[in-house]
Amino acid sequence: MMFDDPVVWRIPRTRARLAVPDVCVSSLRSRTVRKRLCLVALASAVFLGPAGEAVPAGPPPTLLCTPPPGSRLLPMTARHGLIDHMHQYPALHLATPAERERARRILGQLLTAAARQQWQSPAAAQRLGYDVRTARRGAGTVAVRFFHAERRQEPRRGPLLDPARPKALIYANAPGRPLVLVGAMWSTRDGERGPTPAGPILRWHSHIVCKRPGKRGLKPPPGGECPAGARLMQGTSEMLHVWFTRDIRSAFAISAPRPELCSAGLLRAPACR
Repeated sequence: MMFDDPVVWRIPRTRARLAVPDVCVSSLRSRTVRKRLCLVALASAVFLGPAGEAVPAGPPPTLLCTPPPGSRLLPMTARHGLIDHMHQYPALHLATPAERERARRILGQLLTAAARQQWQSPAAAQRLGYDVRTARRGAGTVAVRFFHAERRQEPRRGPLLDPARPKALIYANAPGRPLVLVGAMWSTRDGERGPTPAGPILRWHSHIVCKRPGKRGLKPPPGGECPAGARLMQGTSEMLHVWFTRDIRSAFAISAPRPELCSAGLLRAPACR
């Protein structure tokens, strides 16, 4: 494959294995959400069937990751997990030379696509089908937000991980300033596991959500109690972020790598203090 060819990978058609979430909720930020998830987990225990596969006993389990005993994070080799259980930066030394090269190619082709399609312009992004309408800010809000401008829903016509066609463009949204393109996001459908052609560098994360059957998961309210008909669970779709920084370690960070975005001139004070 030539370096200027699009790097695309298809999703393996396997579902995530389910596991009893013993300490999976230990690092969640909200104590209320943590407590509710523990109660849900106790009601969702699983047992191993004859083939060694997890078989649900009653309602299906709601959490799919289990950090090692005594740790709040998954191992550095983990390629899928809750966002709060993933290390912020990948361990490049765990990747093979071929995997590091694939990571560089994905980042390079993403940057090329961004320039060619003018994603830095919200107007151009809107013409491509991305929703660039931002939420109204509360009075006195000064924090930088990382706004995900999602592409409108449409049938999937090709591979998921296409650098030229992210599911969402990520913009830094600072008070009184225009949107600044800082990254891109891809997401899977429910039950799919994202491809990891760059090995432990390219990692997919999920979130705790309030979910109704057949509906998209929504962020839980501050109290952690989901609306009627929805339950608190680990989302069954995964997301991948890639950031427009100057190195592959920070480019494949799980959350916005503020120091490196500042170094690249994409964030400004006070976000860069």
